[in-house]
Amino acid sequence: MGFERHEVKKIPKMPGLLFMMGPAFVWAAIAQGSGELIWWPYFAAKYGAAFIGLLLPASLIQFFVNREVSRYTAITGKGIWHGFLSLGKFFSYPLFFLCFINFLWLGGYASAGGTALFELTHFPISFSDRAGTLFWAYALIAGFSAIFIFSKVIYKSIENIMKIVSLITVAGLIFSALQPSVLKVGSEFLKHYFNPLSVKWPVSWETSDASHLVTAIAFAGMGGFLNLLYSYWMKDKGVGMAKYSAKLGGLLVKDHKKNENEDEEFTFADTQENSNRWKKWMSFLNFDAFLAVFINALTAGLTTLLAFAILFPRGIFPTGWKIAVVQAEFFRSSFGFWGGIIFLLVASAFMIDTWVGLVDGVARQFADFVYKVKSGGMSFRFWYYLWLVFLIATSLITITLAQPGILITIVGVISIFAFVFYIPALWYLNYIKIPQKYPYFIKPKKWESATLLFTWLFYVTVAGGYLVVVF
Repeated sequence: MGFERHEVKKIPKMPGLLFMMGPAFVWAAIAQGSGELIWWPYFAAKYGAAFIGLLLPASLIQFFVNREVSRYTAITGKGIWHGFLSLGKFFSYPLFFLCFINFLWLGGYASAGGTALFELTHFPISFSDRAGTLFWAYALIAGFSAIFIFSKVIYKSIENIMKIVSLITVAGLIFSALQPSVLKVGSEFLKHYFNPLSVKWPVSWETSDASHLVTAIAFAGMGGFLNLLYSYWMKDKGVGMAKYSAKLGGLLVKDHKKNENEDEEFTFADTQENSNRWKKWMSFLNFDAFLAVFINALTAGLTTLLAFAILFPRGIFPTGWKIAVVQAEFFRSSFGFWGGIIFLLVASAFMIDTWVGLVDGVARQFADFVYKVKSGGMSFRFWYYLWLVFLIATSLITITLAQPGILITIVGVISIFAFVFYIPALWYLNYIKIPQKYPYFIKPKKWESATLLFTWLFYVTVAGGYLVVVF
């Protein structure tokens, strides 16, 4: 590991809420590409109201994970893997290996977007569903990879795209939910949505859906190692002490900051000014984390409502090479033929933006780990682009191996167990280790510790239940 320099700086001023808003939209938009679009509609369309009561708690509980991930970055200015590595290699190395395996299957999001575009265009003519899906998946990967080449600041480009996709998606879903056939079942849906005790195991349950259910719970938001990406978006957004860190630019953008400050540890003094500034940053972190889960709970609720009202009565649900296709009925039933076309375009957009956001965030995670372990004289930027090329190449290969739903489910199952493993580490970092090095005013409250414990027990229960059902 490289030599680390320590420098005492002031906690930067909080620029203002509107200026800082962004990571929540990235988080929510990426989440829309899995749980919201695919798995919760899948269960509502296949099993009706049976599991709807799980959706809201599974969505909101990720607030506590997001808060702790962003708290670490705001205090230290570093990515979360910097913290995990400080806990020792016997913990961090196996955790990274699991993370590495988890993200080998990102191509599933690109191929899911491909299913929508092939359904829309039926081009190339005479191609099978599989071949057409792969054609469009490759086209999407090639086209959107330009973000990593030409963006002045990669995070800003991704944030702007995610804001647009999030707003369009929410607006379209709300409009669709106002149609009479949906409003007619609205009260019944809400009765289950706000009542976790309404969950009932369906008589028609298929054991093969256990992995899908775990994936739905994990992806009622980001899920597992995906939640750790929040740290890196906060870092490039410049929250707290991360304002002093350099930001990644596109491959063809001249790198003006040769000193990326990745070897520099930032600390701050115990002053009233720093204390006041920290309180404002914590207010923002709580707001942004809540906004992320709120948008997610809203969109997941709306897509699940639409599936319950429109797909369930018809007995159709997303699956196979049409995993992002049957949901076009959400818009088609409101806007007719053109509504279906618009939805397929939107679906392909937020599936591929999920892939873009994940490839970027995962490359940051992997680069953070490798740079901290052994930089080899190479910059963080070098490692980021090396991992980026690896993840893009891996996506191109893995999408040929299985249907998109299978690939996404692999990530979902691993994600539940990831929560079980790393939430205790988050607690130790933020509640024990960090307060020993920094002023007392950054120490979290005891009740916050209790919420994190509850969150961990929730995922332990889900993981344990999955093992019982499957084995």
